[in-house]
Amino acid sequence: MHLRHLVLSAMIIGCFCAGCKKDNDESLPEEHAPPSATKVQAVDVATDAATTISSGLVLGINGHPLSTDPYIKTPVKTQMDLITGMGMQYYKFDVMTQADGSITVPYLFTPLKNAAIAAKVKLIPDLTPTTLDFSATEAKSYAAGKLLGANFAQKYGPYFTFYILGNEMDNRVILPGKTGNKVTDYDPARFKIVAAYLKGMDEGVKSTDPVCRTMIDASWLHYGFLQMLQDYGVNFDIVAYHWYSEMEGAAANAPYNIPDITVKLASLFTKPIWFTEVNKRYNTTLTYEYDQDMFFKKFLVKCRNNPRVHALIVYELFDEPQKISNLLEANYGIIKWTAPYLSWKYKEAANNFLIN
Repeated sequence: MHLRHLVLSAMIIGCFCAGCKKDNDESLPEEHAPPSATKVQAVDVATDAATTISSGLVLGINGHPLSTDPYIKTPVKTQMDLITGMGMQYYKFDVMTQADGSITVPYLFTPLKNAAIAAKVKLIPDLTPTTLDFSATEAKSYAAGKLLGANFAQKYGPYFTFYILGNEMDNRVILPGKTGNKVTDYDPARFKIVAAYLKGMDEGVKSTDPVCRTMIDASWLHYGFLQMLQDYGVNFDIVAYHWYSEMEGAAANAPYNIPDITVKLASLFTKPIWFTEVNKRYNTTLTYEYDQDMFFKKFLVKCRNNPRVHALIVYELFDEPQKISNLLEANYGIIKWTAPYLSWKYKEAANNFLIN
């Protein structure tokens, strides 16, 4: 989640794998293929949009196990135990790659991957577009995205069923002060560069992992960005969406009059819908944890009542107190630290997920 996104949202109101499915895993190099005895069959919720999921809403959570101290200093097995203890099947994480598609911190990814396989948790990588260049042509942007996607999936495809292509790329191309629901709300030149890159990423991933599912996210009322990507020819499979508490309140009022974002998205797209970042914005009031709990209770009802919504992924597992300059980012966890990073405590919101 980007700081610019927070600022834009505030302006608007004022005026956030393991378990692969490959049939040919045995043909992969030994170091790339998960042990067959522990291979997990992924729950494919990226089915036809008209099909409901008999098991209901699928749950997951975000984390930063490859990048920040609260996660790096917490054993990955502990993270998996916390995730499965809340009935969650997915662990979404951000990942940076080198030019050849290799994850920049393999010494952190390997134990994460092994722990996820053992716990039957499906990892969802949020692939950072490290080679995106706004000074490049559309053709070069497409080629760069395709190379990154193909290289990454070639190396790590055995571990993933789902891939997220970029993070809030809508905020990279929206014009200042615009809502994001119309084509005219976006810089056309910057949009074409991003669209070409994402098209390349999507086709690159699928060129080496053809049975995977890809998703691209947007936030606030930036669904116009996703519609534009479809029109451009980016064949992503799932609409991913970021939705926070202040958006919920603002969208319901004039001039938007959108009391239920799940219904709005279902009316616009035929693709499956996943909410891949959801939480209450942090504030310093004494009632914050209660308010966070109430937000989840209400939004979970909307998601569960809408069969077009297939998954909800909470942002995020742990508080990140090291981010002292940004209280929002520091306090998004549904688990807080009583002694960083040795002991922790569930916030009230976690009760919406804990298995009794």
